[in-house]
Amino acid sequence: MRYTISRIFGTIIAFPVAVIAWFTSVFALDIYVIFDFLISAVTFLAIYFPTQRLTSRKYLNEIGLSRRDYHFVNSQLNNAQDKIRRILKTFVNVRSIKDFKQVNEIYRISRAIYFAVKQQPGSFFKVEGFFYSHIDNALNLIEAYTRLSKSPKKSKEEKQKLEQTRITLDEVKRTLVADLKRINNEDYSQLDIEMELNKMEQKRNK
Repeated sequence: MRYTISRIFGTIIAFPVAVIAWFTSVFALDIYVIFDFLISAVTFLAIYFPTQRLTSRKYLNEIGLSRRDYHFVNSQLNNAQDKIRRILKTFVNVRSIKDFKQVNEIYRISRAIYFAVKQQPGSFFKVEGFFYSHIDNALNLIEAYTRLSKSPKKSKEEKQKLEQTRITLDEVKRTLVADLKRINNEDYSQLDIEMELNKMEQKRNK
C-alpha cells in the first residue's frame, strides 16, 4: 500500500508540472502540437520517476528489500492471489460437509499466508515454498478431487483413489499450517517481549 502511495504522490507532483510545460510549449514556442504533447510527456516522466523512487526508498529500507526484490515478491503475490481465487471457485463442486470443511480450511490458511506476506513483503522468503509449490499442489489436488468426486457411478478403485486424495489434502493442509506458523512465529516472539516489558512496567509503578 505504501509503495502504491509513492506512485500516487509521484503522479500528483508530476502532473501539474507536465501541464505547465504543455501550456508553456503551446503559448511560448511556435512548434507542432505533437511536440507540445511530447514535451509534456517527457516532463511528466522526468518528474514522476525520481519523485516516486525517492518517496518509496524509505519504505523499501524499512522492509529490507531492494526494489527488484519487492517487484518480484509482488508478482508472486499476484500469482498466489489468482490461485487462491481458483480454490474459492471449487466450492461449487463440493458435495459433502466434510469436503467443504477441508477445502475451506485450506482456502482460509492460504489467504492468511497471502495477506501476511502482503502486509510484510520481507516475510516472503520465510515461506518461499508456499508460493513455489505448496499452493500449486493444494490447487491441483482440490480441483481434481472436487471435479471427480461429483462424477456418478464411481468404481471401487476410483473411490479408493479419491479417499487417498483426501488424505493427501490433509497432509497439504498440515504443510500450509507450518508455513503460516513460520510467518507468525516472529510476531508471537515480539508479543512475548511486549508482555514482559508491560509486566516490568507494572512492577515498577507499584
